[in-house]
Amino acid sequence: MRKPIRTALATAAAGALSVVGITAAAASPAHPQTVGPAAQLNAAGEFAPYVDMSNSGEGLLDTAITDHGVKTYTAAFTIGAGCDNIWGDTLPVGNDPYTDPEIAKAKSEGADVIISSGGASGQPLAFTCTDQSKIDAGYQKEITAYGTTSLDFDIEGAAVADAAGVARQMTAIKDLKAKNPGLTASVTLPVLPDGLTADGVNVLKAAKTAGVTLDNVNIMTMDYGQGTGTDMGAAAISAGKATLAQMQSVDSGYTYANLGITPMIGVNDDGSVFSLADAASVVSWAKSNGVGRMSYWSVSRDQSCSAARATAKGGTGSVPTPRGASPVCSGVPQSPFAFTDALGKG
Repeated sequence: MRKPIRTALATAAAGALSVVGITAAAASPAHPQTVGPAAQLNAAGEFAPYVDMSNSGEGLLDTAITDHGVKTYTAAFTIGAGCDNIWGDTLPVGNDPYTDPEIAKAKSEGADVIISSGGASGQPLAFTCTDQSKIDAGYQKEITAYGTTSLDFDIEGAAVADAAGVARQMTAIKDLKAKNPGLTASVTLPVLPDGLTADGVNVLKAAKTAGVTLDNVNIMTMDYGQGTGTDMGAAAISAGKATLAQMQSVDSGYTYANLGITPMIGVNDDGSVFSLADAASVVSWAKSNGVGRMSYWSVSRDQSCSAARATAKGGTGSVPTPRGASPVCSGVPQSPFAFTDALGKG
């Protein structure tokens, strides 16, 4: 998934969307705080939208929790830097002055965090370090520092074809589960409407070889590169059906409860559009089949670009109309958090 890097504080203050502007907008709702439809959670299972923790839009998480009932979210991304485990903005896990307070605040508001490693602009620690003990320690620090009971590993780009790295990742998952009873682990993988790539299936095979049953195989139902006319709702459903068949070809014990669906809301990088109507069709199918996790990329994009402009530096900031996917808005007409409500309602 897309992962912009947070710039230095001075640059961020002068940039298109300031931390202060977003946070102020989130902290001062125009109506009393109410629990929106997402509070029911997704009847298909867990609802855990991604939050980009390094694009200065993390403050929107507060509103998603307090006004729209989000109870679990996926914090993205930690990445490997050699054998160090850091957030994507280069700051250390457990000592990030931006991310750590956001996670603590969300916890105080009643929301659980899934820590996600990897993404489009970095790789999980197991792919940048070959020392298994240091890999395990790096991931253990996430568990200890943030009190999480769930880790996600977003394996894409070159990483998905790195057999040695995948093997180290599965060993780490096995080791961490042994040390932390109750820990759940998911892998997030690129997908096409007809299912996982061959490399993605090999990730599942590596888990089986390591003796690991993945709690969730989360597929990125986005950016298929098949043209702007793609029916993104139908494509997500098709991808989900095909992926389950592939999962079961590796391990017959997998069910829809072990599947996750993660679209990119609004305009995708390839120009295709995942609409609110698509969200309604996908969540209906997911509920009917008991899909284990619904998510989306990302909370900071769940607003129209005109709304993003209005909050940028008190309405004077520059948030250009996106060509492709913007990190701070969906690129489609919508009310704020409309996708959160559509994908999170039971």
